[in-house]
Amino acid sequence: MQESAGMDDRFGALSEQLAYHILSFLNVDDLGRLMLVSRRCKSLCVSVPCLTVDNRNYTHNLISRQLFNNFVDKFLVLRANSGTKTRHFTLVWSFRGCRCDLNKKRKKGDNSSDVEESLVYKWLLEVSGAGAERVSINMVSQEGRPNLFPSCVLWSESVKDLTFCSNNCVWEFPRSFDMLFPSELESLTLQSARIPDKFFNDAVSELCSLKSLYLYGCSGLKGICILRSSLKQLKIINEKPVDLCHLDVSGLKLEKIFLTWYPADYSRTSFQITCPALQDFVWYGYPMTFYYSTGKWKHLQCAALYLTLPPGSEVASFSKHDVHYVLPSLEKSKFLRLHAETIEVLFKLGHLTGELDAVRNLAIDYCILTDDQVPIVASFLKMVSCLETFYLTSSPTIVRGSCKDQKLEVAVPLKGYGFDVEYWERQELKFVDQLRKATVEVQGEEGNDVELVKYILKHARGLEYLTIVFAPSLASIIPEHLTSFLKPSIKLNFSLKPQN
Repeated sequence: MQESAGMDDRFGALSEQLAYHILSFLNVDDLGRLMLVSRRCKSLCVSVPCLTVDNRNYTHNLISRQLFNNFVDKFLVLRANSGTKTRHFTLVWSFRGCRCDLNKKRKKGDNSSDVEESLVYKWLLEVSGAGAERVSINMVSQEGRPNLFPSCVLWSESVKDLTFCSNNCVWEFPRSFDMLFPSELESLTLQSARIPDKFFNDAVSELCSLKSLYLYGCSGLKGICILRSSLKQLKIINEKPVDLCHLDVSGLKLEKIFLTWYPADYSRTSFQITCPALQDFVWYGYPMTFYYSTGKWKHLQCAALYLTLPPGSEVASFSKHDVHYVLPSLEKSKFLRLHAETIEVLFKLGHLTGELDAVRNLAIDYCILTDDQVPIVASFLKMVSCLETFYLTSSPTIVRGSCKDQKLEVAVPLKGYGFDVEYWERQELKFVDQLRKATVEVQGEEGNDVELVKYILKHARGLEYLTIVFAPSLASIIPEHLTSFLKPSIKLNFSLKPQN
């Protein structure tokens, strides 16, 4: 019987490392139940290095809330007494429905506005001060009164990765940020947070070890100034219009920048960037009133530009914007990706001039290659003469923030089929001379994109590989249309487009 029971104890037979991995998916209340099963389960639950505290199942009444709070407090004390270090601490906490315990007398000198808030911040202070390396905080503040931002986590000497999500709730930030202790924080992620300018800029300047900074859907910031020599990655994503109008980024080690930035007031915006080591640069947004970048980015490997005009705006209103500096700053990029709509904006503003000789790999995203866009795309292709690979891929139009109703709008494209092979031949495009590989996604059995494929097959002398992507409904049509243009030296590959 004992042997049979031992064979059925599959969890008890697991190695400590594998058991810890399984327990890392459990909430703290589940660990509390599991630790009652056996001595080994208790030992594992108390010593598990990854801990999640989530109170969302205990907010329906004050009694269950208080019981859960007391349990978490005792459980953390038990872990501290056993010498357990929480390497990864996840806190998911809602203060909604929380009330002060009016019957409990507060200690003299205790100025905290809420007992539960003080308790939660005590946990964060203890965990971050006891060797935690990764801390993830997802909080919802009380109705009618903002909670304090837990700045203590930023002061930790052990926390290297911090994620804070406030679910668009209002939080009370200090007017300024003063580092009490040297911080070892390397990665900071702020999501759905309303942050004052001074606190943010002061905090970033004080975090001397910061290497990665990510802002997702953050509001309240009107100007960001990042002067951080240690920073290597910066990502700012705001798909809806925001108050952010000015961005100044300077970093000697900064290698990657990803921006999705649609200013609500696009009439007075500025973007300054000083990053000599930049390797990857992606920018979705509107043209800036003032754009400045120092020197040529000699180390630039990949650049993607998705600039469009705000909904309802006219091209003439951007005639004085510094759009003409954008494309030249990317000319050293080895791989350049543009949207056809971005090329159209640059063309209408008269900024498709010069040459992009360093670009070896080019990708153009489009919805449908319309008759209006073909001459514009042709003008741009004249700027690139040393291409080795070329991609013309179908994608949705650029997602644009609507200033009218704060929603995202997507334009509906028109069909295009008015430009044949002879038109492309008259353009005398030099990029086909060195072209080795190409991928083109076609929308129908006939169209401007199909004619471009025929031109490439006919005139790209050194072409080795060509991939044609199309819908399954065109599987028997597209190959037949292109076979007569195929050369023996070209390896032609037909690929079916996945259906949504």
